[in-house]
Amino acid sequence: MKQLIRHQSLLVLMALVVFFTGLGRYPLFNEDESRNATCGAEMFRRADWIVPTFNNELRTDKPILVYWLMLASNKLFGISEFSARFASSFLSIGTTLLTWHLGRRLYSANVGFLAAVILCTCLLFSAVGRAATPDATLVFLVTFAFASYVWVVARQRGGQFCGDGLSSIENEPLATEIRTNDTEAESGEQTKSLSPVCHPVLRMLVPANWKLAIPMYAAMGMAVLAKGPIGLILPVASLALFLLLAIRNRDLEQGTLVKPVGPAWRRGFVAIMQTFRLRQVLNVVRNLNVLIGTGIVLAIAMPWYVAVGITTDGVWLREFLLDHNLGRALSPKENHSGFPLYVLYYCIALPLGCFPWTAFLPVALYRMKQRFQESDRFRDSDVLVACWAGVWFLFFSLASTRLPNYLLPAYPAIALIMARYFYEWERDDVDAGVYSFNLCCRATMIGGAIMTPGIMIAAYLLFSGEQYLGPAGIIPVIGAFAATRFLDVENRRRVMQCLTGSALFLTILIVGFAPERIGHYQDSPLFIEKAKQMAAGADINIGTYGYFEPSVVYYAGNQVSILNTPWEVADFLASHPHAFVITPLSRHNELRDVLTGDISEVMRHRNFLHRTELILLGRN
Repeated sequence: MKQLIRHQSLLVLMALVVFFTGLGRYPLFNEDESRNATCGAEMFRRADWIVPTFNNELRTDKPILVYWLMLASNKLFGISEFSARFASSFLSIGTTLLTWHLGRRLYSANVGFLAAVILCTCLLFSAVGRAATPDATLVFLVTFAFASYVWVVARQRGGQFCGDGLSSIENEPLATEIRTNDTEAESGEQTKSLSPVCHPVLRMLVPANWKLAIPMYAAMGMAVLAKGPIGLILPVASLALFLLLAIRNRDLEQGTLVKPVGPAWRRGFVAIMQTFRLRQVLNVVRNLNVLIGTGIVLAIAMPWYVAVGITTDGVWLREFLLDHNLGRALSPKENHSGFPLYVLYYCIALPLGCFPWTAFLPVALYRMKQRFQESDRFRDSDVLVACWAGVWFLFFSLASTRLPNYLLPAYPAIALIMARYFYEWERDDVDAGVYSFNLCCRATMIGGAIMTPGIMIAAYLLFSGEQYLGPAGIIPVIGAFAATRFLDVENRRRVMQCLTGSALFLTILIVGFAPERIGHYQDSPLFIEKAKQMAAGADINIGTYGYFEPSVVYYAGNQVSILNTPWEVADFLASHPHAFVITPLSRHNELRDVLTGDISEVMRHRNFLHRTELILLGRN
């Protein structure tokens, strides 16, 4: 109990610092964050809990859950950057704790604690965990679904997911059920029914009844409200694959199946056929209560989907399901095609998102492969997290639209894989793995050394005056160097403390303090502030010509007019005494002949993350 309290207290404190440091002290970044926050603000102003809109037009990119969370935080804290990001940060703390609980049930409390620290300090997870997007919500709900499943199975196996429960079924038949009637009981005889029943492995690896699966499917239902059908499809696919592999492993051990031999392609083909036997697939689907679970998901998600479909005459459903789900899978959307070679894209994006733990990921995966061959006692746990991460990786590698954050729901599984490797390595009292671990530390030092000039060059080009952020790359260099020194004297506990401490320090600096400095270069809030200052408290009208950023709509607080011709600009500026237009400096010459003499340049500022100049036009 003391360990549980200590671990959770430390994790909550760490996550609070990572996810709430300076949360509301910088403007909204990127298109997605601004669009989501604007949608939540517009729904809040008109007290609408059904139809999401952006710039007073229907928004079909995301389902409703992220906007409901923003409506609640806007009610508590008012409309602000902090309110827009609050739910993501709060749920990211929950994901951190859930990862600890997963590790505690799958392996041990120490593995869970280390996995939670690794997850919290992966730069992509910590950055997205503070953003006004639905990603953090989806990650929390998917992790909750897996945690619910693991908790139920662990209870059935004596408290641990890899408990002793399977030992009681080692000698049970695979496809028959022993039944005893009254007459046979009196004579002491038994007969076997040859009807197919639940595979013995499934008796320990699925919830004993559908009621125990309600929390798991309820989380999936909320995930469908957060991101769409993948909130159900991918978790169920991951669990089904895990159970099919568990069945095949036991059948191979019992001799029911023959281990494939021959060339690699033949072994792989035979293994696939053995895993996805139709009979066992149906068995798994039935025992996972997929039909009942789908009903639970529909009961949670369908009321809103039906409501928004009726309110928008089916437009929202058609555009979301066909364009933003099916369309993204079949063709690139919004210039998010990524790398031409599908699988290689995430082979690069995933390690980068895990920095500063990048160098250890390949070694952890290789060590997991070795444990599969050794029939490790935690094999079921290893297979589960491997299926969780693998299904997400494969699914989005095959999709045409690719973004690094699409793999975020698999990051808890990745963290568990690395934590298992670190814990195993730390407890090893021989020299095994010291050389490879030393190489990983040196690779981390090289990554930090490359990071330092990279940040300084980017700051020089985009944020002149912020070059001092560059030395942040020295932090992993110092941490990895100190780790190698302790490694030389075989003090492995100090090695892990150096790595985790430097990772935490780097994360807090990069996601907690750096955004506040960079936020000063955002152009939209500066232009809107200047316009409001010139209007002296009166209402303003904002238009854009040859330029548009979603953050303009958020900070304007009302609809922004997108103007397409110089005459539209002239009419817009003449229609309101406090009308302003934001346009690139390069387009100003197109407007000179149509603007009246009282319209002039009010303000000039560099376009954020670009090298072009923007100007604000209005009555001086």
